[in-house]
Amino acid sequence: MRAVGTAGSALSKYAVRATLGSARRRALDGVYQRAIERAVDEVSADEGTTDVDLVHAVGLLERMVSAAAEGDLPLLETEDVDDDATMRRWREIATEQGLDTATFPLPFEKLVDRLLRGVAEEALHTAVDGDGNPLFPAVAAAHLADLRRSVRTLARTIGPDGQVRDALRAAYEACRDRDRTLYTPDVLLALLHLPDKSVTACFEAVRPGLASRTAASLRRFQDKPVGAFYPFDWVERAEMRQAQMYAFAHGAPTINGPLLLLEILDTPANTRDALATRLGESFEVLRHAAMNRIDTVAQYGTPGPLFEEE
Repeated sequence: MRAVGTAGSALSKYAVRATLGSARRRALDGVYQRAIERAVDEVSADEGTTDVDLVHAVGLLERMVSAAAEGDLPLLETEDVDDDATMRRWREIATEQGLDTATFPLPFEKLVDRLLRGVAEEALHTAVDGDGNPLFPAVAAAHLADLRRSVRTLARTIGPDGQVRDALRAAYEACRDRDRTLYTPDVLLALLHLPDKSVTACFEAVRPGLASRTAASLRRFQDKPVGAFYPFDWVERAEMRQAQMYAFAHGAPTINGPLLLLEILDTPANTRDALATRLGESFEVLRHAAMNRIDTVAQYGTPGPLFEEE
């Protein structure tokens, strides 16, 4: 590949890292290195680039990958990688490294998109069994790819339960009527008003009164000027798609309040980061409370006696 031939000096330090550490660490570093090279090669094919640009691009990607957490580099491609939250996270990584994404030698979003897809693809190709069976990588890749598609397809059939559906509909209509973009804080506020108070209970498990104080902060956010409303289907939004995957993983028939809250707490975004900053160590208490309630099923028992004695 052209990037490999021109960027050897930029990769030398990273290549040395790939010879150190545990077998798992070495395998991961090898996956990341190959994904970097592929990303630069494939994106540069559509751009007018010089060899110097390629060296620069490889070096910048290597620097960001070295600073990223493993959670930022998923080994399985479970979602589209060009989601706003994902790109926002990688812009944060670049900024933390003192990099200006506007001056990258290749388009930043294309590089990140190709990098993350490449990591998932390289991870599949790297998988081998203990006996080194030459057919295993191809068979494993085919089965994993097919399983991934099947899981996504099945997860998309899981919808919100009645309470969550009505709460989200109310949030949608309120933002539409006020002509303001619906953001994650609007979703969180809707969850805090669920009739079963399941999400309220999660916040109260952290400390008494936290639910009402959080709701008050979220209502103040709704008074801030934001962009105009645009129509959407809930399945288009990252929080709903990931919540569907969570529901599938936990065998939940629907997406209830605590499950959607858990997704919000686990997805890198401004709302999640603001909550983490505000709660500090108690953030994990909130997450644990949501996790403990994702199996909660609404009770609809018939009240009182039904049949009278003759």
